[in-house]
Amino acid sequence: MTAASQEQRFFHLTGKRSGTGLGSVDGLALRPALFAGFHDLTRLRYDYPVVLVERDGDGPFVHTLSGLIDAVLAETAPAGIAGERMRRTVLRLEREVRVLLAEGDAAGRLSTLWREAADRLVALGGAPVEQDLGRARIALRADGEVVDCDAELPARFVAHVWRVAQAGTARRLRRTIDTLVVKLSDLVRADYLRSESGRHADTLRSGVGTSHTALFDFDVMAKLLAGPSGKSALSVERRRRIDGVLGVLRGQRFVGGAAIAMYGYEFGEIDAALAAFRERLPAMAELVKAIAVAELEVAGHYAESKHDDYFRGYDQRSLGPAELALFPGYLVCLDARQGGGPGRARLLEALSEGAPLKVLVETDDILDESTFSEGTFSLGTQLARSAMGLSDVFVIQSTSSNLYRVRERVLAAMDYPGPALLSVFTGAGDGLGGFPPYLVAAAAMQSRAFPAFTYDPAAGVDWAQRFSLEENPQPAVTWPVHEFSYADGELQRATERLPFTFVDFVACDPRHTAHFARVPREHWNGGMVSVGDLLAGSTGGGETVPCVYAIDADRRLHKLVVDEKLVHAARRCADTWHRLQELEGLKRKPEPVAVMAATVAAAPPVSPVAAASGVATSAAAATAVMAAMPAAEAPAAEPSSDEPYIETPRCTTCNECTLLNNRMFAYNENKQAYIKDPSAGTYRQLVEAAESCQVAIIHPGKPRDSHEPGLDELLKRAEAFP
Repeated sequence: MTAASQEQRFFHLTGKRSGTGLGSVDGLALRPALFAGFHDLTRLRYDYPVVLVERDGDGPFVHTLSGLIDAVLAETAPAGIAGERMRRTVLRLEREVRVLLAEGDAAGRLSTLWREAADRLVALGGAPVEQDLGRARIALRADGEVVDCDAELPARFVAHVWRVAQAGTARRLRRTIDTLVVKLSDLVRADYLRSESGRHADTLRSGVGTSHTALFDFDVMAKLLAGPSGKSALSVERRRRIDGVLGVLRGQRFVGGAAIAMYGYEFGEIDAALAAFRERLPAMAELVKAIAVAELEVAGHYAESKHDDYFRGYDQRSLGPAELALFPGYLVCLDARQGGGPGRARLLEALSEGAPLKVLVETDDILDESTFSEGTFSLGTQLARSAMGLSDVFVIQSTSSNLYRVRERVLAAMDYPGPALLSVFTGAGDGLGGFPPYLVAAAAMQSRAFPAFTYDPAAGVDWAQRFSLEENPQPAVTWPVHEFSYADGELQRATERLPFTFVDFVACDPRHTAHFARVPREHWNGGMVSVGDLLAGSTGGGETVPCVYAIDADRRLHKLVVDEKLVHAARRCADTWHRLQELEGLKRKPEPVAVMAATVAAAPPVSPVAAASGVATSAAAATAVMAAMPAAEAPAAEPSSDEPYIETPRCTTCNECTLLNNRMFAYNENKQAYIKDPSAGTYRQLVEAAESCQVAIIHPGKPRDSHEPGLDELLKRAEAFP
């Protein structure tokens, strides 16, 4: 081994330089080599900026600027030479809008930014440019707020989608209320008009109107109609009931349409939103009851002997998911500081209550020093994985760069009748080298430091249907691989396939330059291997050192040796990604037993990070955990069918049973459930836990209390879990 190689290896193992053969990276403004094509985002056409538009029916609620420009060109620029000038002019305007946003001096609606950008271009190009842009402006079919991928994007984007969803909810409830008010009012009015007082001359005169009063003798008409008049068809009790219902329907504050101050639904603190929801529960129950009574009255089906007792006992405890789904949800936008430490526990507690909270948690920084010492890749990733364990919470984790791509899933989360959590990395932290937030956020997702995933409780009955990783680049592999071309030392073009790893992402952050050492080109050697190859175990062993490519501000190529501490953090990141892949892998067709056995044998050990996170593991990983246990902790023989038991090694840590009764059900040190005390709950809870278990590993056995109510039904349900 040469002296240079020894020095490189010493740095890798210790993080310290022991000579003059390695250079510092401080002050070089290095960036990952694969950033080379993204030095000026205003020259690129990509998903941002976006235009937030009012939704028309089921139409789009957000457009990309590039998509709108393409639609304009399709209408105004003919193919070939004839449309070339128009295409170039309109594409220049698109770039000018991006420049205006990047400069930070402009904001607002697309129509406003279009006008500012057009003024700049017309000042340079004169009448022909003005003519082209005038035609293009007529063809622009949408307008709305323009939002770039910056620190404000997540809150503005999510709030917009939330308003789109809540507008639909409010519109449906408002239509129901208005229809019932009209029908009940017509019922009351019809009854009044057939009564003696309803056929009085003055009443008849007011019903005809002033333009025709001279044509009728209302006194004579009243005498003629006096015979058919009679008492009200509505009993005193029914009239009182209808008047009460009308008062509730007209006085409700949940949706617009009345001259009464409406409730607000946007909050900056989780406790404030939860308090508002709880405070409004009695009024919600009163309105739901009024709607139900109104529908019965309109249909003529209200039976006092049957319905009076039922509605007398109807209160907020009677509200279920279907009733809560009638009302708008509560939007809460938090930054990472509000969701950290005790705030994180409070947030999970609030989400577990089932209130329709739609919570956005923004994370700006996922590369503080604890990343390397504790394996915590960010508050956001921990929070989202923990929330999935609550089972009935709609969870989306994404970066700001990916929000447009997951817009329909965000809308589904806002429409979901239960709680929803959106954990978003903004890429706009102070310590990230001054790179555009879009680039940082995209790099975080590419490197698996902040992967995108969705957990939709309404999508199915198990993880295979509820969980998705499909928005991530190349989700089947550990690290996405891209082609990278450069000029070598002899100025010959060279191309390599480079993985974009967690280490490459850390190279974006000037706070962590100490983990890298620059190797002069003359000391590049065959022992320097890609970090991706090292992590994949494909380096062939030997005295190798991991390295990554980087470029400086002058676009010169460098190789950087990486210390072991950072490589270890990358392994933990990969391990967390593999746990998510295992969840995604549940979507595949189950393998035959023989193949599964081979998979189990080859399964990597389960990471302590993944085990502590509450993320469910596949059967293969669970078996690997069991194999790693001491012999004394191996599961005992299967109990008799009379005793309740759980197939603990197969537990996916979904929290269903422990949330139901944490005295009866508990977790062992591997975060897998067992029956702690079968007498600490009812047989009904055992059966309900078995039915809610996502992998069907809970066996209720036989009831311990032969006098428990409803045993016949419960025993029949328990037959599915022998």
